[in-house]
Amino acid sequence: MKLISKSIFLDYLSCPKDAWFHLNKPELEEFKISETQQNIYNLGNEAEEYAKKLKIFSGMKEVESRGSESKKEVDALMAQKVPAIYQPTFIADGYIIRCDVIMWNKSSNNWDLYEIKGSTSRKDTGERDHISDVAFQAIVLEKYGVLLGRTYIVHLNKEYVRQGEIDIEALFVISDCTTKVEARKLTIIDEMKKAKQYLNQEKEPVDGCDCHFYGRSSHCATFSLSHPDIPEYSIHDLSYIGKSANKLKKLVEEGIYHLQEIKDTSNFSDAQQNQIETHQTSKEIINKEEIANILNGYAYPLYFFDYETFAPAIPLYDGYSPYQRIPIQFSLHVIDKKGGPLRHIDYLHEENTDPSESVAKHLIEDINPLGTVLAWNVGFERSVTNELASRLLTYEKPLRRICGQMQDLMDVFSKQHYVHKDFKGRVAIESVMNVLLPEMTYDHLPYTGQDVGFVWWSDIANEGTNPSEREKKIHLIKEYCKQDTKVMVDIFGILDDIIKK
Repeated sequence: MKLISKSIFLDYLSCPKDAWFHLNKPELEEFKISETQQNIYNLGNEAEEYAKKLKIFSGMKEVESRGSESKKEVDALMAQKVPAIYQPTFIADGYIIRCDVIMWNKSSNNWDLYEIKGSTSRKDTGERDHISDVAFQAIVLEKYGVLLGRTYIVHLNKEYVRQGEIDIEALFVISDCTTKVEARKLTIIDEMKKAKQYLNQEKEPVDGCDCHFYGRSSHCATFSLSHPDIPEYSIHDLSYIGKSANKLKKLVEEGIYHLQEIKDTSNFSDAQQNQIETHQTSKEIINKEEIANILNGYAYPLYFFDYETFAPAIPLYDGYSPYQRIPIQFSLHVIDKKGGPLRHIDYLHEENTDPSESVAKHLIEDINPLGTVLAWNVGFERSVTNELASRLLTYEKPLRRICGQMQDLMDVFSKQHYVHKDFKGRVAIESVMNVLLPEMTYDHLPYTGQDVGFVWWSDIANEGTNPSEREKKIHLIKEYCKQDTKVMVDIFGILDDIIKK
């Protein structure tokens, strides 16, 4: 019988079949962790390292051994009633857990459980919620014979703002979840029994994946293995279909998975109808009048603008909260007048100091009060700039002014004025680029998206690599940000040509 860990059990609650694959075929390509995912996990681990310094955990001993080998060490520490034990492993009745911290409570003569999370809040419901997480651990502890007292979740305090040295006690919130855990136990015990039986099947189960009732973004990692007959592009890719559960359920129950098979679209949203229509007819939807209204509303100079940010769990600089975005670079492609030449401006902060003021100064110098600042999905650029304005009161007025100049080039696509079947219902810049600018690619750039922030912190701000390699990485992340704004320029050019015809 295979041991069922907390992670596998939580996978089971989301999708039993996916959990079976995870437990029985962990070598599958679908379970490989990307560099980006690993970096995100590392942020949570960093929070845990800080949490270990809380005064409540003083005198804590860390268990050095792992898995079944740790039993002797853990039992010895518990027999000594060590004040706090970090990462003890317990195996009981076919389940295995490695707790973050158990603490000896002298007054109640039992052990309290502390689960440390890298999040900024306690998650009581939904997928992989913290209450089910802790309840599973509590049940295994009790099966092992531990006298369990209260249960707690330790998470980052989203209200904390760094000023000077990190205040560990203010950085975290310790939340008593005993009552909710106790109320959840019976449900979790029942699910644990089902999970043990299901997950220990030798042959691959034929059922257990109901992810076909969810939109694509909510599918399990092994969806294609469980549903080989469902096409790679299907009803699950319809725009916001995950929020139309009944609509999707009806299609699934009717056995309709191909967009080509949908006959009646009257109950679908405009975006969904357009997606289905363009797929079935292979004809674009282009509303020249509406596109012209949007483009003619832009005032020159045009500033095509993109930020790159880094959002660490532990605030790096004064004025920041956990996971608050630090703007580390920007790219601007500028067209000063209609038909004028294109020029490029960029800035990358290359030191381990707060980039905020340097970024703000360069933005204010480079963006004229006249003109339009164009971004893709402008909410991101606007919110980062507003956060800058709130932290840097000296520069607040011109930064708010820049926010007021911002418009969203994505509006042409999100408002359905240009729909192409190969967008597949998506309006992210890369989805549009792949169709309208097929010659452009990010394949030559090893660092994209969130990876840029991690590379900046580890290898540029902290110079965690040799000088020549550092210069290479500086060039690469500058090129990535530059390409984001150049793509916008080229898409704008295509749209401008459309309305001229």
